[in-house]
Amino acid sequence: MNDNRDSYTQHYMIDFEQAFEIISNHSQEAESENCQLAKASGRILAAPITSPMNIPSFDNSAMDGYAVNADDLNQASLDTPVNLNIVGLTAAGDDISQNQLSQKTAWKIMTGAPIPQGYDSVIPVEKTKQDDQDKTKLLCFAKVIKGAHCRTQGEDFVKDQLVLEDKQLINSNRIMALASLGIAQVPVKRKIKIAVFSTGKELIDDPNQPLKPGQIRNSNMPYILDYLSHFPVKSINAGTNYDDVDAFKKALQQQLDDRQDIIISTGAVSMGDFDFIPKCILALGGEILFHKIKIRPGKPILFAKFPNGSYYFGLPGNPISATLGLRFFVSHLLLRLWGLPNEKPLKTQLESAYIKKKGFTLLLKSNLQVTPEATLKASILDGQESFKIHPMLDANGWLKLTQDTEQLAAATILDFYPSIMDLNQF
Repeated sequence: MNDNRDSYTQHYMIDFEQAFEIISNHSQEAESENCQLAKASGRILAAPITSPMNIPSFDNSAMDGYAVNADDLNQASLDTPVNLNIVGLTAAGDDISQNQLSQKTAWKIMTGAPIPQGYDSVIPVEKTKQDDQDKTKLLCFAKVIKGAHCRTQGEDFVKDQLVLEDKQLINSNRIMALASLGIAQVPVKRKIKIAVFSTGKELIDDPNQPLKPGQIRNSNMPYILDYLSHFPVKSINAGTNYDDVDAFKKALQQQLDDRQDIIISTGAVSMGDFDFIPKCILALGGEILFHKIKIRPGKPILFAKFPNGSYYFGLPGNPISATLGLRFFVSHLLLRLWGLPNEKPLKTQLESAYIKKKGFTLLLKSNLQVTPEATLKASILDGQESFKIHPMLDANGWLKLTQDTEQLAAATILDFYPSIMDLNQF
């Protein structure tokens, strides 16, 4: 392939932020669909949700005790208990719509049970005693404040109240709220379809196959598929290509025909003799929107789009370079497709001083900890080379050092990105 950059892309060796901008400018928000609440966890809400009812829908007791009228107990104390007649009993789930208050009476009530009409308070069972001789008589040993231990209608949710805003992640907490409101299905962004290729004749996919000289195990595919499993996507292993250009064109065309939203490949994306990805994209009608970013590691990343709307990311083959392409640039496109804003990094102190060269953004394997003083502090791990996987065992995220940064003192405030993009911030 002609290595004249102007022959295949206008954006070659661009800045980190420019890559984000190009991805945003060429993305289109995905459509929505309805989803049963039982299957909605992890999905992105596609429209606001308002409450169809009051919760609680009726006044009920917050504890086991007796429904009373607070005015009847104004003189109650340990020394001078007030005697009330017990005129009924209600458990949770009972219908009491016909019950009426009688003066100087009490109504035995269980936690969650409806409060009979006319009673305004609940006295805990611990502050009462039934008469030993007449079980219809109740001795009350304490005053109660009007409304005590009562859960009132609409105290939690009010009818027509905004419950969830558009584009929020549906998680277990939000499912609890939606279920309490009787919402059976919700509008969500459809799942993004993603196909993942590996390339390289040196790769071995089968962990049980012995390695021959020059061979390595494929760690990129398991990592990428596992990372994507945390998000509302449908990802598939599209196979490993052993540097066979014609076979890759055929396989890529199949994924285009299957209307994948995003196609990812690892390897064969730089400028070597076997780096055939750019040529194949152009041959199948794709437009290379940028190639190479001023970042380390991960510089050779490529982003393209096909006429059918499929997006393509060519990630470098080194495992950490592929990881960063996925974590930052593929993840950024996913946010755009879901209609979400930019990810917000955590702000953390740098544990130790660090020096880097200007001219590129550096993304570093890091470990973030909460100090005893309740502050965040991140340490830069040893082994930052793009082929070294061992430091990832201790890494829980990435420190971003901007392009113009050169010397950083300890306690410098930096952006920290967790290893897996956190959609709970939305």
